[in-house]
Amino acid sequence: MLAYMSESLSTQPQPTPELNAQLRSSASETTTATRPTPLVALLILTFACSLGTGSMWNALPFVTEHDFHFTKFENLALAIMEAVVYIAAAFHCGRIVKSLRGHLSPRGVIQATLWAQALVCPLPLFFGVPGIIITAFVTSIVGAIMWASIESFLSAGRHGHALRASIGLFNVTWTAAVAIAFYLMAPLFLTDQSRIAILAIGPCCFIAAICLRWFPKNPAPPSDAPHATFIPAVYRPLRSASRFLILTSYLLIGALLPLLPYVIERLEIIPVLATPVAATWLTMRVITITSMWRLHFWHGRWSTLAVGAALMTIGFAMAVLANSLTMLAIGLMAFGAGQAILYYASLYYALSVGHGDVGDAGTFEALVGGGYLLGPIASLAGVAMGGGVNVVWCVLAVAGLASLLALREWWRWRRNPPHDDQPHSALLH
Repeated sequence: MLAYMSESLSTQPQPTPELNAQLRSSASETTTATRPTPLVALLILTFACSLGTGSMWNALPFVTEHDFHFTKFENLALAIMEAVVYIAAAFHCGRIVKSLRGHLSPRGVIQATLWAQALVCPLPLFFGVPGIIITAFVTSIVGAIMWASIESFLSAGRHGHALRASIGLFNVTWTAAVAIAFYLMAPLFLTDQSRIAILAIGPCCFIAAICLRWFPKNPAPPSDAPHATFIPAVYRPLRSASRFLILTSYLLIGALLPLLPYVIERLEIIPVLATPVAATWLTMRVITITSMWRLHFWHGRWSTLAVGAALMTIGFAMAVLANSLTMLAIGLMAFGAGQAILYYASLYYALSVGHGDVGDAGTFEALVGGGYLLGPIASLAGVAMGGGVNVVWCVLAVAGLASLLALREWWRWRRNPPHDDQPHSALLH
């Protein structure tokens, strides 16, 4: 037997230097493909993208009201158009990325979305209202694909403590950038050219494109390590419930943002302070998200979602009906804290259970878009009924229906709670 084995081995082809080099190259490529995306590069890209898109998506109602004198109806109609195309793009994001795989890698898809946004951002400056509409349309489509792709790179290859830390830093980074964008653009409202803020998308996209140099072509595949499966059983029903609540939270944002310029105008706040006042809720969102990142007691708790929903609801009503700057500020702070809780929890559960699949991230972004669609529609109905308290009742009625679906998930869990196959602490530590 030993003689046979010796003869068999001696007849096998011996590795050549060229073959060894190919094997080393292949091994290197495999290692690179399985590493998570470098967090520093991803966070710089996130900050740059959020600084640019923050000036577009969140500040657009202020720009259109200030420069082009849009009415409430026109701002709400523009918001509905943005939401429709955002939902369509986000819902089909996974299929779009896969269909492009022969031509563009997932990294290449992000790069293409950046260049598309950079190309259209000057249009409002030169073509007025048509430029605004085209820019809003294009950035909504490519933005949905971009953020779903970025989120898949964020979570892929990370689990447990590394995933929790990366999601925390990601959320702090993008929310801080959006808030900063609001403060930076304030001086532009002393002029009739606040639309210049939208030009910020161009250089921000250029900086983000540079960061892609450190991204792998594809997100890291799911880990086969045992710790990657240690997901508490309650996370799945929490993910389902938080999906409905993230829809509710963005419904409230979609309802509030197009109306906020008119609330501020009614309170006779000077234009240069309009975006800093509006940024109150964005600043509170950053503070709350930072706290959630550092504190871990909320993981796996249903009460976290309930608190977030209550704060957003109360904050929305106070902001829309505010009769003083103090009431508006308190309402916006409650609104921002509640939205931070629901957003962070929803993204955490979605990426923990989904393991970084671009389709899961796309579903998350589609829910965001769904909220942005239903909110303006509900607000529009309230405005048609006379505005004021009618807006609050219309919006909260629609939000309540979506919240009932989250409550159903809690009721199902309470009647038949699932059991963990692994210790709860396995994922968290």
